[in-house]
Amino acid sequence: MRYKRLFEPRKIGEMVVPNRIVMAPMGPGTMQNPDGGFSQRLRDYYEARARGGVGLIMTGATLMTRVTNCEGRKAGSTLFLDATYVGGASELCDAVHRHGARICVQLTPGEGRLFSYRGEIPVAPSDGLKGVWNPRTLSRAATKEEIERIVRDYGYAARLAKAAGFDAIEIRAYGGYFLDQFMSTLWNQRMDEYGGNLDGRLRLLMQAIESVRRSVGKDFPLIVKFTPAHFLEGGRDLEEGLEIARRLEKAGVDALHVDKGCYEVWFHAIPPVHMPLANQLELVKAVKEVVKIPVIANGNLGIDPEVAERALEAGKTDFIGLGRPLLADPEWPNKVRKGELGNIKPCIGCMWGCLKRIFDGKYVSCAVNPQTGMEREFQIEGAVVRKSVLVVGGGPGGMEAARVAALRGHRVTLCEKNPFLGGALRLASAPSFKKRMGLLTDYYARQLATLGVSVELEREMDVDSIVGAKADAVVVAVGAEPVVPARVPGITGNHVHTAEELLLGKVRAERLGERVVIVGGGEVGCETALHLAEQGGGQSIKIIEMLGQILPEAFISVKLLLERRLEESGIRVLCRTRLVGVDAGRIHVEAEGAEKEIDADSVVLAMGYRSHSALGERLKEKELEVYTVGDCNEPRVIMDAVWEGFHVGRMI
Repeated sequence: MRYKRLFEPRKIGEMVVPNRIVMAPMGPGTMQNPDGGFSQRLRDYYEARARGGVGLIMTGATLMTRVTNCEGRKAGSTLFLDATYVGGASELCDAVHRHGARICVQLTPGEGRLFSYRGEIPVAPSDGLKGVWNPRTLSRAATKEEIERIVRDYGYAARLAKAAGFDAIEIRAYGGYFLDQFMSTLWNQRMDEYGGNLDGRLRLLMQAIESVRRSVGKDFPLIVKFTPAHFLEGGRDLEEGLEIARRLEKAGVDALHVDKGCYEVWFHAIPPVHMPLANQLELVKAVKEVVKIPVIANGNLGIDPEVAERALEAGKTDFIGLGRPLLADPEWPNKVRKGELGNIKPCIGCMWGCLKRIFDGKYVSCAVNPQTGMEREFQIEGAVVRKSVLVVGGGPGGMEAARVAALRGHRVTLCEKNPFLGGALRLASAPSFKKRMGLLTDYYARQLATLGVSVELEREMDVDSIVGAKADAVVVAVGAEPVVPARVPGITGNHVHTAEELLLGKVRAERLGERVVIVGGGEVGCETALHLAEQGGGQSIKIIEMLGQILPEAFISVKLLLERRLEESGIRVLCRTRLVGVDAGRIHVEAEGAEKEIDADSVVLAMGYRSHSALGERLKEKELEVYTVGDCNEPRVIMDAVWEGFHVGRMI
């Protein structure tokens, strides 16, 4: 077997895990029952991953105490507070076990100072800790009585978890959450026995471990997820992290699940597409070198199975934790085992379908897999009447519509005016730090070929040719074009280019001169600036943005990362600055109510997109079955195009 290590059995304590692939804990969003318990939807969601070949499934964070003012939180966490939650949990465990997988519940006391729900004052180790997203929200310190209650609740919840049929328990002590706050001097300023030196700061965690052990016995597998280093000024350094690892092993923990960073540097913990593969692996390796118990790694390990296999071969980790890759394709393990790598639908690291949806109070899903979280509701069924379907446009929306329609048995033809597929994906994957987004185009090309879709490149379709094709149904997915505001004097000059022209290589970086101004501080503008800086041309690069901040629509971890990289690259950002004119060698802007000039040898426009809506509108005037998907409806993100294409493919 090519991936021998990935599919070897491995023990955690007395539990035999059938392979080394672990579904990492991820919040389910709003898939719980109204009381916060495990629902039928969660069973469907986890069972799909068990059926897909995962060895061990870890639930998302499951709140096990009422102490921390988080009971009202139903978005992002399940609850496990008393015996009434055992029934739903046992049904979940049975569903997972039917496929030979093991399941571990991750128990947590809550988020501490990170969040406030319904106006409640968050409970944390110390008074006055600022919230992450709302610094005006200040915490209060947990009392000793509350700490003692948390310790007892850990034991009680562990006993219930074992009775429900869970195979293991993971204690959530990482990433700046409640227990990690107690463990770090950055957030723990207590003067009692739960603060001070490392002994004091670890006291709550050690007491929780003891409480769990008393409830479930010494042979029941117990895992602790912790952060050896925060990569944040004032946070934990690796030396202390390794000492914590040693102490946890001595305390009788059966495995360590290693994480990196915290919310202030969240891109370390849950890396977006801009981060390198295996970005946490060296930290995991350092922990493994100081303990004898198994360690679990995660962090961009599921994009290339070779990376995961080599990590195991090199002894850097014992288990491979996969999160978002299993949202994108729950069959990832089975497909790797069979050598069907080309059939794996890749995670593109965009954050829109998973984390952003949770933050928006929705159920967790996936930008490239709309079935995630709706496994039962969104099944693809064969068409009752098989039709000829014409898809116009080979971007993500058009390709997904063609794929799903073909899966259902329709005869599908896809026409694309360019000599290549991809559409907006080509632009998204153009920067060197986002190349992996192009894997989705590769996936679609293989799927369309396998499913027998007739792909006709360099064929531009108009109303007459579409009508003449006599298809039973037409899907219009012709995308959008960059906005070039005609009202701005000089905007058509030879030294003015679009970000698309630069990213796709139609304009060479060396032709831009020494001073480049990028107009627009959204993701496209900021990524274009970083892409240009990486070319090594030594240009002075500025971004101007008419709003009060850049990256207003970006998910928070992407925003934090890109802002840091812009600063490190020396790219200057000017907000509340509006372009009003372009001349040779300079641009005219309005800033703070006054007109100013900025030197510019070249101007790069990243001012948004305008839909190609006319074709769809004209076709709808004909007596045709017509659907429109993606940016030709409204310029948005890749997720919107894929989801619309999926549902149109299901409806035809």
